[in-house]
Amino acid sequence: MVPINWRAIIGPAVTLVLAGLMLLSDRYLFRVPNPGAVSFLAIAFSAYLGGITSGLVSAMIAFGITAVLLSAPGTLFLYTPDDVARLVVLAVCTPAVALIIGVLQIRARRAVDHERAAYKELTSLRAALDQSDVGVVLLDSEMRALFINRAFRRLWRLPDEIAERKPAFAGLMYHGRNAKTFSDPGDQIDFIADETSRIKSGDELPSDIRLANGDVVRSRCKVLADGGRMVTYGNVSDLVRSADEMADLAMKDALTGIFNRRHFTGRFDNEWKRSRRYNRPLSLLLLDIDHFKSINDRYGHDVGDQVIIAIARCCGVQTRDSDVVARIGGEEFAILLPETELSDAHVAAERLRRAIAAEPITSSAGPISVTVSIGAALSTTKLNDAAELMKQADDALYAAKRGGRNCVAAALDENGPVVFNRPEKTAA
Repeated sequence: MVPINWRAIIGPAVTLVLAGLMLLSDRYLFRVPNPGAVSFLAIAFSAYLGGITSGLVSAMIAFGITAVLLSAPGTLFLYTPDDVARLVVLAVCTPAVALIIGVLQIRARRAVDHERAAYKELTSLRAALDQSDVGVVLLDSEMRALFINRAFRRLWRLPDEIAERKPAFAGLMYHGRNAKTFSDPGDQIDFIADETSRIKSGDELPSDIRLANGDVVRSRCKVLADGGRMVTYGNVSDLVRSADEMADLAMKDALTGIFNRRHFTGRFDNEWKRSRRYNRPLSLLLLDIDHFKSINDRYGHDVGDQVIIAIARCCGVQTRDSDVVARIGGEEFAILLPETELSDAHVAAERLRRAIAAEPITSSAGPISVTVSIGAALSTTKLNDAAELMKQADDALYAAKRGGRNCVAAALDENGPVVFNRPEKTAA
């Protein structure tokens, strides 16, 4: 069934009723002094209520009844010259009035409908943003908050009454500091100033903020057409955690958990440059497990891996936090000692050698006595690069092995490495 447009019907119906009343009044009561004015009012009402079509129908009704009312008494369509002029004016004006009022009404309705649609769309958008798990802050061109969704309020520990005041973006940052929302990034004033400047400039590069609870949110800024900003805060903790884990895996040796050769090479290069720039001492130890092949041959590779893991653990225990310990080969380890002269490096190497030799390593095949040979070298002005320091430490390592193993050798001068604590009996 087609729905009936009652608004389009009411106007002509009212006009028809008014026309009937004017006709009855003229016949039985009194002559209507100005039926045209009443007709214009009826037409305007019809066009306003029902549109152009309704107004034109009312105009036809009004013109017809007015023509009857203006005719001479007792006649139909007999007019005086004045009445003819009035009818002509009425014939022209009534549809014009219907058209003008109808067009204005259509435009008014469209404007109202547009406003309603925009309001509905805005309401729906705000509701959708409020349901989002991503924090959203909409700023005007003056960097004041027009809208703050629930996710950001929870994230930033922002009370509703503060959000409703439409605070400035800098104010939101300071509230986060006062509410201890984010972890201390060092100088918090500088951090807040940098974040505010980034948003104000419209920098769209993401910025990660570590929260006090350990989560990480990634802030992104989008410049809006009206000069405002949309700032989003998405929780990327899992992503950052995965990236950290991948980076950790990339720099760690899979067997021992200490640094691998690739990461050690990068750290070695950086420490070398730093020691040269600031004229600071830098020592290097290279360590090799004695007779490791015989351990593999006798006990198997699984036990050999257990020995490597135990040596790596001992290296970690016997060194400082500032030292860099890495596995750079099968049974070979490197230890970088920043801010360390060769004499102190020799003491550290000897302490490590004794600790390893003192306690048999527990393995699935039982206790195994293991010793190591260590070569030590110092970065001097005579060396051109880190590779030469590595070669000196390597030469010292082989000198320790030739000297009977289970000892430390150091590259003291141009005459070659010197072996210390040479064993009384050279191992076979």
